[in-house]
Amino acid sequence: MEDKEFDKLTPEEKKARFQKAVDDYNSGFVEVDYTFRSVASIRVEEAMEDAGRVSEEFKPAQIKVIYEAAEADLNLEHYMNPKFSASHMKFIMEQEKAGKDVTWLPIGKILHRSIVDKPLTRDQIRRIKERMQRAEPKDSVIADLHEKKKEAAKVPKKQGQQKEKGER
Repeated sequence: MEDKEFDKLTPEEKKARFQKAVDDYNSGFVEVDYTFRSVASIRVEEAMEDAGRVSEEFKPAQIKVIYEAAEADLNLEHYMNPKFSASHMKFIMEQEKAGKDVTWLPIGKILHRSIVDKPLTRDQIRRIKERMQRAEPKDSVIADLHEKKKEAAKVPKKQGQQKEKGER
């Protein structure tokens, strides 16, 4: 809208237009060059431009995760690698939403690793999650014992092993 048109509006109409703009912004939309765009789309476009990437380099599943990260107001710099699979990007997002530093992620009692330096396979992600889970502090000694008992039950017994009390 040009200034001349705006000047002709009554104070009530100006107030109504301003309130509509505020409501649109609070809903995640802004007006750019006379078109409404989501704030997330602007953030994604800027992040891709800063990284020297274009959206055509990414697969639709990756783009979906990138927009989800933008809407969650996460650091998009970590997602600007088209070699990362969508599952890898989701793993990064999970860790960022949990408040963890993805460039120095604890995956053991003393071991740390960056999960944004290079692409990870699903198997590598699964192993990292397992290590992180084992390294988390337990609620109590009893909970730790129950977990070890479950792990021992998963291991198949050899035929020559002695049976525990109560087993047939």
